Amino acid sequence: MDRKIEKEEGKAVNAARWNSMCISEQMLNIGGEIERALDRKDKHLSEQYLKKALELFALTKADPKNQRRLEEISLAEEELIDYFHENRYGNDRNSLMSYWNSFLSATQLGVYRENTT
Repeated sequence: MDRKIEKEEGKAVNAARWNSMCISEQMLNIGGEIERALDRKDKHLSEQYLKKALELFALTKADPKNQRRLEEISLAEEELIDYFHENRYGNDRNSLMSYWNSFLSATQLGVYRENTT
């Protein structure tokens, strides 16, 4: 079993710590889990990373400062679920990751650093 997953399964993400991150940092972390899910050949490991991404989506949507972004967050979550199940939208790995990689640039530039709590 992947030791990284084994270690991470025992850790719950602290909501207060999660909420202290700006939206681009939250989305960047979700994107990291998605990338790990996409990179795994083992279906079980891929599903574990997908599950973690969905848990992070729930925390992001529950964060009070993100309320005006719920539509975008929910659409991103829907596209992710669709990709791993039916892929009605016809996404591939590159199209999916191009969205998530944009948060790396935003985080580096400090685009979403405003205090909206």
